[in-house]
Amino acid sequence: MRNESIALLDVRSYEITFFLGSRGVNDTFVFCGSHTEKYEGFSTEGFFDVESFREAVKNAVNHVKQNYGGVIDEVYVGVPSNFLSLRTKGHTVSFAKKRKISLQDVDALYDSGLCELLSEQRCIRRFAMYFTLGDNRKYFFPEELRGVHTRLLKGALCYYFIREDFHELTTAVFEEVGFETVKFVPASLSQALYLLPEKRREGYAFLLDVGFLTTSIAVVYGNGIVHEETFDFGKGAVIAAIIDRLDVDYQTAEEILLSANVSGGSVPKDLTWTSERGDLAFPVQLINDIIKSSLDLLCENVENFFGKYYNEKNMTAFAVNPVSVTGEGIAGIAGITEHLSARLNRLTEVVAPELPYYDKPAFSSRIALMNMALSDRKTRGFWRRIFNKNGGKRK
Repeated sequence: MRNESIALLDVRSYEITFFLGSRGVNDTFVFCGSHTEKYEGFSTEGFFDVESFREAVKNAVNHVKQNYGGVIDEVYVGVPSNFLSLRTKGHTVSFAKKRKISLQDVDALYDSGLCELLSEQRCIRRFAMYFTLGDNRKYFFPEELRGVHTRLLKGALCYYFIREDFHELTTAVFEEVGFETVKFVPASLSQALYLLPEKRREGYAFLLDVGFLTTSIAVVYGNGIVHEETFDFGKGAVIAAIIDRLDVDYQTAEEILLSANVSGGSVPKDLTWTSERGDLAFPVQLINDIIKSSLDLLCENVENFFGKYYNEKNMTAFAVNPVSVTGEGIAGIAGITEHLSARLNRLTEVVAPELPYYDKPAFSSRIALMNMALSDRKTRGFWRRIFNKNGGKRK
């Protein structure tokens, strides 16, 4: 593959997108090819049909390859949170005397922290929420440690372990289509770091990623995630509720959802929704009640998540921090953020890439994945040059 381009697979709960891209000017991105395939999807338990996923990936890769003249041998895969387990750990390494921090020291901090976790799972990524040097100051980026003398290096560390079945399946599929190297990126972390401003992440930030079949929620701090969970809910659940309650087909249910708006209160009882063909009609209030009832399930899952990890006092303190909402699952549900805000009693906001054409929540995961993968490639070379210049060596 050409040096400036990179291959990526964005895995969502009902579709996958394989694409090639590079970084453009002014923090934009250039797509060299992209193809999306729907498949049977997954729940929190795993894929509904493994072969459906396998064929979708093959079809997407082959479609892009046909229109690309370069060589593709490495791919980054965005791993959904339900195929990952997150472990956090506060860890310290000490030195006999004060010394400048090197890349080797940062690696040693990560490595010894991982050893203490005694996990037999496959670790695909490690990040730090922040570092400290024995004082009260927090360093959110490792480059801030450069040249600082210290005897202690501490870190609030995050380790991401991939489910073996997902790793084996994805690696095998890409080997079949000619890839030599497969690298894995935590999807929720990539979105958190790309979509949420650095200043916001210096306190507790919350990201709700609503998909078609599953939704994930993460508590973000610094450059890591404190807590993260996935539950079975998405836009598909709302459509299914409309189908069940109104006894309509899938296309009609989508049409109903696209025309609805649940941001306000009650509507006139005589206000009626009529299909484009004019053969079906339902009270708008009934439609709104069905949609709101479905969205309340989403709110209950979010409330249960917060209740699981934070007591009432902490949640009151966190209430001023907005919940950032993204994902293709909120597309076409007018008023969803207003309903979530009222139901959860906290501010909600929609976040999406600030890019022309891609400034929609449906593009958040793939743009964030590309950003992390390109940054990962750039950082590997940057840190090798900087730290080796200052006496550090990568093992």
